Amino acid sequence: MSEKRYYHAIQILDDNCTGCTACVRVCPTEAIRVRDRKATIDQNRCIDCGNCVTACQFHAIIPRSDPLDIIQNFKYKVAIISSSYAGQFSEDVSYPVAKQALLKLGFDEVAEESYVTEFVIRIIRDYIRTHKEIRPIISSNCPAVVRLIQVKFPSLLPNMLHLEAPMSILTRFIREEVQRSKNLKEDELGVFLIVPCVAHVTAVHQPEGAYKHLQDGACSAGMIYGKLKDLLKNIQNNPQEIDTYEKGLTWALSGLEGEMAEDKDIRALTVNGIENVMEVLSKVEDHYLDQYDYIVLRSCTNGCVGGCLNIENPFVAMSRIKKLIREGKPFDFDTTELDDLYKEGEFAVVPLKPRSIMELDKDIKTAIKKMKQINEFLIMLPGLNCSACGSPTCYALAEDIVQGKATIDDCVVLLKRHTKEEEQ
Repeated sequence: MSEKRYYHAIQILDDNCTGCTACVRVCPTEAIRVRDRKATIDQNRCIDCGNCVTACQFHAIIPRSDPLDIIQNFKYKVAIISSSYAGQFSEDVSYPVAKQALLKLGFDEVAEESYVTEFVIRIIRDYIRTHKEIRPIISSNCPAVVRLIQVKFPSLLPNMLHLEAPMSILTRFIREEVQRSKNLKEDELGVFLIVPCVAHVTAVHQPEGAYKHLQDGACSAGMIYGKLKDLLKNIQNNPQEIDTYEKGLTWALSGLEGEMAEDKDIRALTVNGIENVMEVLSKVEDHYLDQYDYIVLRSCTNGCVGGCLNIENPFVAMSRIKKLIREGKPFDFDTTELDDLYKEGEFAVVPLKPRSIMELDKDIKTAIKKMKQINEFLIMLPGLNCSACGSPTCYALAEDIVQGKATIDDCVVLLKRHTKEEEQ
């Protein structure tokens, strides 16, 4: 059986890489190694959290998203904007103008994730109440967290909320609605997400336990912003009447999904930042947090506003979105059809499977022998976990040595120590 290949929305530009190991130190799944002064990514371990993109000062690790011109492959084009999109524009650009500008880029219709956030909260509460045997239930909205659990915390996969994320639920609804109202064939309608992070790009191209080919592409919020800059002034001078749904922008901010899910019988916890997420997942594994009914985890700082494909500082973006939520008017989005689809089980996803990231050997005797070798090398190594060798920790280097991917001479500390001893 051939090994599964994973799509990733991150790529390394070898010519820019200096081998500094900054990316190695921030990778939560130890997916990156530096050998011969060049970084490489283990495709099985990478969860597309984007930490390495942010850490690399030399732009050697860059995010990938779909180019805008792919929308021309379709007769009718719909953009679905993440709730974090509204926070990317300065306050002199109104949210309706920022939304209207997308029509100038060639989209025929623009929908907002915020349309369905209140509906999603309702079905999350229903899921929590009808799955009392599972505690805590873990939100599945952040694709990086989903993959993190598959890689490092597979025992928690049964705790995952087995429901589609808001933008996928909205896509499912839009595809049916637009095809019917516009009399379009399935291949004539293109639905594209405007996303804040590389994990969402990956989720479009290789969804985990979700609908296949639900969306036709994912464009970076930063790339879209760059193309809109020159259009915004003209649109501001000639604004059109356009509906916006500010009250539903809560999904962009860490904390608000959990607050909205809470009720008399539901207690929620919200965590953001990948290091904090990993610490909490460890506590969940130890049954230290069984008192919570629902845990919302976001890999980025402050939630989706902190995604590496955004252009605005996450704290500034959060402030702007909070202002929009406060000032926004209530809206009435008819969810009757969505309710029917939910009752029919259309938004359920299949249980996720763990990712096999490494086995020492298929033969158990050889694997045991290699484990002993790892421990022998570990005793020899200094235990500083400095990453200077190109592996994230001394244990990881010991594994790499046993697997033939590194040598003991890669340890700079040992090499210097031996050199001094020889000089003496």
